[in-house]
Amino acid sequence: MKTGPAPCSSAEKLRRVFSPSGPFPPWARFREGTERKSAVLVPFFPAEEGVRLLFLRRSSLLTHHAGEICFPGGMREEEDESPLATALRETEEETAIPPSAVEPLRFLPVEHSVVTSIAVFPVAGIVSGVSPETILLSPGEIDEFRFAEIDSFPAVPEKERVLLKGVPHIYPVYSLDNGWRIWGVTARILENVLRLWKGEEPPWHS
Repeated sequence: MKTGPAPCSSAEKLRRVFSPSGPFPPWARFREGTERKSAVLVPFFPAEEGVRLLFLRRSSLLTHHAGEICFPGGMREEEDESPLATALRETEEETAIPPSAVEPLRFLPVEHSVVTSIAVFPVAGIVSGVSPETILLSPGEIDEFRFAEIDSFPAVPEKERVLLKGVPHIYPVYSLDNGWRIWGVTARILENVLRLWKGEEPPWHS
């Protein structure tokens, strides 16, 4: 699969559904709270057959969230001016997808990792001119990647009740056809993406 330039129908629908609400704000706007901050890119790959999403599987050797399925992204660094800058930098580090290949669309609702006390800022974006052969994974961070058609996910996900730090939490759960299981923060982000794709507005919370 190679994308670029993106087919008009798929790319135009993405731009319409995930239309920007304004400029991407700097990190300075999000000083409140004690959580550490991170950002991820929700990478859309428009193609003739539809829109695909890119998912990564984290290394099994990592201390936190080892082996879990995620979007490209990571922790804010001092030189990052904004969540968008963090998401693009981390995406390039993890997958070799350059910022020039990404057309940023909009912010999605901020999510929170209960396990690691991290606020996650998702940025939706269209990726063009990138093929699977040009994706180079960061050794020690990412083990594998997979694409999934956005229309392949169920309208209503499974739900799972998890006890974290003594408090029950309910997460959506999605499964890819290769057996990968998406849950936690990534599943919540995906749930919001699918709501927007279906014409619904996701719940906004901070």
